[in-house]
Order: sequence, then C-alpha cells, then structure tokens
Amino acid sequence: MDLSISQTPVKEALLRLEADGLVVSEVRRGSVVRLFTLKDVEELYEARILIELDAVGTAFEPSGDHAGVADELSRNLKQHAFHLKRDTLKDLTTALSFDREFHHQLILARDNAVIAAWHQRILTQTHTAYVYLASDTSRVFAEHRDILDALKAGSVAQAKQALERHLIRSRESLLANVGRAERNEPKR
Repeated sequence: MDLSISQTPVKEALLRLEADGLVVSEVRRGSVVRLFTLKDVEELYEARILIELDAVGTAFEPSGDHAGVADELSRNLKQHAFHLKRDTLKDLTTALSFDREFHHQLILARDNAVIAAWHQRILTQTHTAYVYLASDTSRVFAEHRDILDALKAGSVAQAKQALERHLIRSRESLLANVGRAERNEPKR
C-alpha cells in the first residue's frame, strides 16, 4: 500500500524517537518500539528520584518566593482532577499529560535548562512505559496534592518525603506490570 509519504520525515521521526529512548533501530530490520525491562524501570526511577528530590530541595529553599510556582502547580492539579473524573481515553491521556507537567514544573522551578532537558527525556520514557503497560494512576492526584500542600506550608522536607513516597509507589506499580509482561501474565 502506497501512502505517498516521503521517507525523510519518517526517518527523522524515527531518529528522534530513538534518541528519546522510545524505539530501537536494528540493522536491516527497521525500528521497533522499545520494551522496558525491570532494569530499565529501576534506572529511570533512580534518575527521577535523584533529579526531582534535588530540584525540590534546591528550588524551594525557605528564603525564596515560590508563590508563582505553587499557583501553577495548583492550576495543574485542578485540571488533572477534572480530567480524572471523566471516563474517556482522551481524558485519561490529558490527565497523564498533567501528571507529566506537574513533575516538570517542579524541575523548571530549579532553573537549570540542562537538568530540565534530562528530566524531560526520562519522564517521556517513564510515561511511555506506564501507558504501554496500563499502570495504575488512581493515587497520583492525592499524592501530587500532598506534595503541593507541603510546599504551600513551606515544608521542603515534607514535600521531599511526599515526592519520594509518590515516586517509589509509582516505580513499584510499574515494576509489577513489567514483571507480569515479561512473564506474559494478564494485566491486573
């Protein structure tokens, strides 16, 4: 079947997806969607925990003014809640984008473009694995609210604890699904 599409944009898109760690190119076999292993998930979350906890600790020092960031995170959470209440695939996709944006806003508050770019790549891979493996997102909103409440209260330590709990729970959920996929068990 000929779709009359130039190969150049397709090749460029595949190169970008490969650079983002989402596809694997095999010589003379083409490109395939990357399957995330238990080790991949462990490494992604190790990086996320390191980057995100450092960002919160650095960006939300007690001497700074963080009202703008807190307001942005509050807006994000309201939109996230709205889309979680609805029951369409489009709303789930939108809710997941607000989840990604919440974490990225924490990183952007640190004001380091290099770290923000690293984080964006890691976050894209994590969320791709999460969506592909239909992981549980039911507790995400409440966990994000706990992080935000601690930031608004001026407790960086509590915010970091809430963020670490959230990331560890998220990692465990994804690891369980990767394990089931590797054993070819049905999703729960």
